[in-house]
Amino acid sequence: LCGNSNGDPRDDARAPDGSQVWDIVELGQSWKVTNGSGHCQDTCKGDCGRCGWDEELMYKAEPWCGVLSWHSGPFRRCHGTINPNVYVKNCIHDLCAHGSHRAILCHALQTYADDCQENGIDISDWRMTVGCPFTCPPNSTYSSCGPACPPSCNIPAMPSSCATSTTCVDSCVCHEGLVLDANICIPPSDCGCAFGGLFHGLGEEFWGDPTCTRRCVCDAKQRQAVCRNSSCGAEEECRVQDGIQDCYPKVFGVCSAVGATHYETFDSRRFIFQGTCVYLFVGLCEDNTNLVGFQVLVQNGHQADGRLLGIAVVTVKVYNKTIGITREQPGKIMINERLVNLPYLHGDKQIVVYRHGWDAVVETDFGLVVTYDWHGHVTATVPGGFANALCGLCGNFNGAANDDMRMSNNKMTSDPKAFGSSWKVTDILGCTESSVAECSSAAIVPWLQLEVSWMGCEIMLEKDGPFGACHGHVDAQQYFQSCVRDSCLFPKQEDGMCPIVAGYASACQAAGVSIGRWRMDNFCYIPCPPNSSYELCSNTCQRSCGAGSAACPGRCREGCACHDGFMLSGDECVPTAHCGCTHHGIYYKEDETFSPTEHEECRCLSSSAVECQNTSCPDGSPGKVVDGIFQCPSPASGTCVAMGDSAYVTFDGVAFNVTGTCSYILSQSCTGDVTSFVVTIQKEAREKGKVSRIQALSVEVYGFNLTLTQGKGEDVMVNSISHHLPAILGEGQIQVYPHGTGVLVRTDFGLVVRYDLTQHVTLTVPQTYLGHLCGLCGNYNGHPDDDFHLSNGQPAPHATAFGSAWKTKDRPCEDAYPDKEHSTCSKEKVLVLQKPNYCGLLTAPEGPFGSCHSVIDPTPYSQSCIHNLCLTGGDMGALCRSIQSYVSTCQDAGVAVEDWRMPSFCPLPCPANSTYSLCTNTCANTCARSALTCPQTCAEGCQCHQGFVSDGQGCVPEEQCGCFEDGRYYKPHEVVFQDRCRRRCSCIPGQGLICHDHSCTEDESCEIREGVLGC
Repeated sequence: LCGNSNGDPRDDARAPDGSQVWDIVELGQSWKVTNGSGHCQDTCKGDCGRCGWDEELMYKAEPWCGVLSWHSGPFRRCHGTINPNVYVKNCIHDLCAHGSHRAILCHALQTYADDCQENGIDISDWRMTVGCPFTCPPNSTYSSCGPACPPSCNIPAMPSSCATSTTCVDSCVCHEGLVLDANICIPPSDCGCAFGGLFHGLGEEFWGDPTCTRRCVCDAKQRQAVCRNSSCGAEEECRVQDGIQDCYPKVFGVCSAVGATHYETFDSRRFIFQGTCVYLFVGLCEDNTNLVGFQVLVQNGHQADGRLLGIAVVTVKVYNKTIGITREQPGKIMINERLVNLPYLHGDKQIVVYRHGWDAVVETDFGLVVTYDWHGHVTATVPGGFANALCGLCGNFNGAANDDMRMSNNKMTSDPKAFGSSWKVTDILGCTESSVAECSSAAIVPWLQLEVSWMGCEIMLEKDGPFGACHGHVDAQQYFQSCVRDSCLFPKQEDGMCPIVAGYASACQAAGVSIGRWRMDNFCYIPCPPNSSYELCSNTCQRSCGAGSAACPGRCREGCACHDGFMLSGDECVPTAHCGCTHHGIYYKEDETFSPTEHEECRCLSSSAVECQNTSCPDGSPGKVVDGIFQCPSPASGTCVAMGDSAYVTFDGVAFNVTGTCSYILSQSCTGDVTSFVVTIQKEAREKGKVSRIQALSVEVYGFNLTLTQGKGEDVMVNSISHHLPAILGEGQIQVYPHGTGVLVRTDFGLVVRYDLTQHVTLTVPQTYLGHLCGLCGNYNGHPDDDFHLSNGQPAPHATAFGSAWKTKDRPCEDAYPDKEHSTCSKEKVLVLQKPNYCGLLTAPEGPFGSCHSVIDPTPYSQSCIHNLCLTGGDMGALCRSIQSYVSTCQDAGVAVEDWRMPSFCPLPCPANSTYSLCTNTCANTCARSALTCPQTCAEGCQCHQGFVSDGQGCVPEEQCGCFEDGRYYKPHEVVFQDRCRRRCSCIPGQGLICHDHSCTEDESCEIREGVLGC
């Protein structure tokens, strides 16, 4: 392709046979090397990133590519030696192909600068002029004309001609007295040893010969390599792997699970098992002191309709660490129940966890490697030394497939269900031993007969397709059969077909085979986050902040790769200069605040340094660390709860039931010199087999009437006018904002009302209201025996009369007495519902809520749960909401509870660009967060990803936020009327709320309709 170098450009376009070629694509094809290892394309099969006329003019101008040919620009001295025109054209082409990324422009300019300097032309500091800064490591400074051969530790390796060269290069120059070692500047006294033309750091061990018979170390005292005789073990061989020569196991075993759910053992036995409990995938079962003990556990998830949807949780237990990877937390892992970013390092690289492509990779120093793609594909790789010492769903790794179906009781079976069930480790709520749905043979036939080349499971079988080169390495037929079955079970591409094809692609790449691009815009397409793009062969690990702790594999994986100049920081691509910090083996993003212990709070600074300080709660009480965040307990206050179908708990702790479906005053100020307020709930009419939920919540305070409606978490009605959340009223006297899965109303005097927008309300008041309240929440005087009083002050004979006394008169309703509408459950059913896999989970001492029992009595919540399930006939949704009520109350009290939701039990779906978390702070992650005073306690819910904030309906990039003016949030380009329609205002992003005088026409009137003021 470079031509023949004969001084005549006219005959450069020749094919290998010497014939003249006029078509550029044909010229490229003629010189293509065909080694049979990959599938590639000769053209871009599209518009090749062609610019429109206006784009080309823009890029040709001086601020962009035109700076190369600018007669008074930084490159002017080179114009007489190298014509810049072709560089300008190439620059424009690259920007059109890749978008107007600054890094693309800087690379194009650097190409010209390098070529000029190669020709001895001194280029001025062009980077400062055009805005392409060069980031240098510590103890070095950028120079536009640095030495081509800077002083380094390995001086003997430099050719003599290099030292005398006058050519300068664009580079970082070490400060005086320091020399270059790899990419850092160190004192010469810290240099290592030269051996065989290569350089090794102080203390580094390496092999001194290509057959691994001499083991050497760079001795720090002698400053030279000291070698001794050595050899590989009986089960090892000397070879170079991923660029590193070492003794590696002769044999590795690989076990995998993909789709819904197809297992292949170490010894290649294939089976389908669809249990959704927690199972032993693989673990050490032989008592062998020469082997490190470990366990890999898996758990499947379900769709809402009950159909199995592949492995959703992978847990690795090794070296006294528990590493959890869940589908609900993509890009993150749990270390001993604490959510952390990747990469993660434990000990002297005993455990390293990093991201590679779309996979989380767990590596140990003894050769165990576990991968999980946060969707359903799991692999476990073990070295040959573990042969015949393993057990679990992956078999025993003894080379024989016929004994892989050995159950935990050591008996053989041919039934996958019996085999899988025997390796159950933990029962979890709602788990089963098989899927509730299956694809019949008749239903599979049409899928088998489909012949849709490149757009179905057949893509894996195409000899000339993207996987053709892999057929001799990984059996495609087995994956095809799995793909057909799952496509029948899950017609949506992303659920059925794509995970299996992606699994085959991963297996091919792991085998070292180059495959062709198989994902298309309309086939298994996966979008990439900002500042990244899809690559079939990427090495995400090497482009990750903090990845110095990980031994990144040489083989690539498909995934989203950060653009040049960006690095992967946790789950987002950031400019390289904005990488975060690694502290005690855990990576933190820039500006992230965290608490390594209960006595210190740290922050990752922009310089990649960590700043820590001692921390404590204002009153001296001990705090707690939840998901790495320090939290203080709530100050003394009274709390009342309304939950479920009919359950209430007063401020003084009295639990009772009112089964009416009216509007009720929960609490109001009745006596004393305190700020007055009224909190009212409206119950919905009860339908057969359903719970009567809370239809609306109203708070009257400071002259404002606030109303929140069931299921509508993005708005609050303020004096009959709808306001988007968050809202600040009365110059900060009242704040209304999202909190967890619901909405929280807070006043400046300490009243806090939380509504989950379904069936749970928590009302908290400060101690200043002791003895000054009345309503269904009681009088808050510390005495539980006098809470049941009627509105006239007389004692109520029973709970029903008490409830009727506090109903409002604004709508007709029913006072449902206990004998009129009562849940019917036999004693046998109640006993079942009291078990830990139902409502008994709330009261289980060793359960996820045990830490809360001493603070919040779980009994009323358990009784309400049983009542709700009896009323609904065991509805799982009712169970989940009942448990959520207790979780909310505990978290409001500042108590940290354990994870209780599972992919197969009460999963909480989250919108795009967000992830479920047990401990979120949604208030601090809204479009108007800077104006809010957020609570110190967290709540479970959906946390927006880094760079995204909540706009009330979902998580959007911060630049897509609207306007926050005078305590009210407006959506982008939203039009509103103010001041009795005399002003018409529009939200202009970046400018704020722009208002103009307005008036209604003669045939219009200014009024409020459905919460909106208008003409």
